[in-house]
Amino acid sequence: MCRKLFLLWVMLTLTACSPIWQTRPAVSPEALAQARQIELLQLNNWKIQGRTVIRNKQEAWNVGLRWQQNNDEFQIQLLGPFAQGGVSIEGNDKSVIMTMDDGQKLQSTNPEALIAKTLGVQLPIDALRFWIRGLPYQQSKVELVEYDEKGRITHLIQQGWNVDFKRYVPFKQYSLPSKIFITRADRSLRLVITSWKDSL
Repeated sequence: MCRKLFLLWVMLTLTACSPIWQTRPAVSPEALAQARQIELLQLNNWKIQGRTVIRNKQEAWNVGLRWQQNNDEFQIQLLGPFAQGGVSIEGNDKSVIMTMDDGQKLQSTNPEALIAKTLGVQLPIDALRFWIRGLPYQQSKVELVEYDEKGRITHLIQQGWNVDFKRYVPFKQYSLPSKIFITRADRSLRLVITSWKDSL
């Protein structure tokens, strides 16, 4: 009897000491993307530096890029080849002013239309503010979106533009794009970001 009780005690002790492995349910890329989007929408003050190649059916331009964003206020500099000293575009959601190399100032309520009319290229400025951070444009329907295992966008279709996020880099607590290819019909924009910084 004592032997049986002893064996029972040993079995209970071993069971109590045995590790209990609990498998955590895997978090889907979509769930990670949702959490990531909430975090990135708080990143409203930033500046980048890099280069972009802009192409249409007839021509291509290799342009230096500086972009500073403070909430709704932005300043964009396109450095050559449109002009030797570049072009500066400043504004917000309601108005934009373009300053040419010779000091001429042009004003509009639509930055995309102003750039298209003045420089002859089409840039989705409103959407770029979001795409640059690795976000879908919040004011437009998402036609298609694909994520990697970390919830980062790898491919996006919005407003007829195909947006491919080729590379991400760490910045503070974020993972932000450093190479983006954007195409639509015979137009394309290849953006390489070499520097992410705070704008404040």
